[in-house]
Amino acid sequence: MPRRAILPLAALLTSLAACTVNSPREPAPEPPSPAVPSERPTPATPTTPAPATQEPTAQAPTTAAPTAQEPTAQAQPTTAPTAGPGPGDDALLGTWRSAACGSRKYERVLSFAKGGSFTAEDRVSPCPPKAACIWSGIIQRQGAFKRSGDSLSLSVTEASKGPGGQPFPTTFAVDAATGAPVETGDGGKPCPYKR
Repeated sequence: MPRRAILPLAALLTSLAACTVNSPREPAPEPPSPAVPSERPTPATPTTPAPATQEPTAQAPTTAAPTAQEPTAQAQPTTAPTAGPGPGDDALLGTWRSAACGSRKYERVLSFAKGGSFTAEDRVSPCPPKAACIWSGIIQRQGAFKRSGDSLSLSVTEASKGPGGQPFPTTFAVDAATGAPVETGDGGKPCPYKR
């Protein structure tokens, strides 16, 4: 075989190998055949393009949309009685504060929750920030509350102890307009709590 015919064939095979290794998705380009006036051009070996690999498409898993006959995950209303607050107690729920009342010269904080529970903090002498104290300075109580009209009764189930604390009242009045608890101070003076 003449040397001139081998060179175009070698160039064709080289470019075909390069296209097959580097880019399997595109067919190899055919090299231009050199113009040789004395010989007929050698027909190029037909190349079949490598099968293009199809990228996998991300498909979401098919789920059937809920129909009217299928149950849904929504909560169904119940008619069972709950242990929540009674009528008018919603205004009482939350946190209330009293800066002082009679001989109590420190802040008292009351928090009422649904279900009839409460917590109380007597902030007798809170430990200053970044200081090491033997006692936190706060007397904590928790228990249950019950409202009857404009009267509120508290029953303490757990309490911490500390010096300087005043007796904790077990009955409060309830302001009908605001729903705020009202503590009775020295001499019967009312001490309303604030949010």
